[in-house]
Amino acid sequence: MRVNRRFLYWGIFLVAVGGVIVLADLRAVDTATLTDTLRLWPLAVIAIGLSLVLRRTRLSVPGLLVAAALPGLVVGGALAVAPRFVGDCGARGESGSVASRQGTFDGPATVSVRSGCGSLNVNTTPGSGWQLTAGNTTGRTPRVRSSPSSLSIDATIDDGWRFLDAGRDAWDLTLPTSNLDGLSLVVLAGHAGIDLPGAQIGRLALTVNAAEMVVDASAASVADLSAAVNVGSLSIRLPSAGDLVGSLRVGAGEIQICAPAGLGLRVTSNGTAESVSVDGAQQHGPVWQSPDYATATHRADLRVSATFGAIDIDPIGGCK
Repeated sequence: MRVNRRFLYWGIFLVAVGGVIVLADLRAVDTATLTDTLRLWPLAVIAIGLSLVLRRTRLSVPGLLVAAALPGLVVGGALAVAPRFVGDCGARGESGSVASRQGTFDGPATVSVRSGCGSLNVNTTPGSGWQLTAGNTTGRTPRVRSSPSSLSIDATIDDGWRFLDAGRDAWDLTLPTSNLDGLSLVVLAGHAGIDLPGAQIGRLALTVNAAEMVVDASAASVADLSAAVNVGSLSIRLPSAGDLVGSLRVGAGEIQICAPAGLGLRVTSNGTAESVSVDGAQQHGPVWQSPDYATATHRADLRVSATFGAIDIDPIGGCK
């Protein structure tokens, strides 16, 4: 009997994908085991190559079965792991305290924060002192470097695959309202709530990768703003005092911009103009500015670019 190789390949592939997903749904395998299947992707590539080499030999059918099963296991593992990381970063239980640090700046400082999967909350307090309280479900500690003029906090995920086993972070960071030359925030596969009342920031840089970030800078002072969103969402309330220039880019995601009353806003689109909407209405030109831009005491000039994404200015219902 002649075997249709194409049907056999896709049949075995789909059985492997479905089998992993069913086992995951039944909780028969844990997240660590599922992530191990993702590490098989180099073997999956090798198996496909060997099946092509063995195609006209006696080992063609066994080679085909392996070439279908291994990619199926990898794809099934990815589909099973993804929902767990969206919901709980692949970890169960409460985050235990892993670090508590504090310090003081003696002048204008720079702050850099790169968080892992989980939650990041940033707020401010009068003065020049900062404080970090960090928790993690697996006991992983952040890397903290500080000096009188700088602060760096990193999730210390050196190995890309270890991200899958890194647990869920819960960070609370309090920054001073004293001058910050720069504040850089990077969020990966998590949620960040940033509230900056009274902050004085020279440059605010935001990066959102497969995550959600909500920023309230309405009571802050920011001179320069940059943001990059990749498969995620960013909602930002612009400062009401001071002039602002900025550049925002979104790929397969969304950016919401809310401008306070009295702030003149001009938005220049570098990509598809139709990706920009104001008050729910789609724009059809490369430049949009608020009616009071020319007479406003303070102005914000933003350059935006969207690829398979959307930028909403003053969306109906407000920003998140």
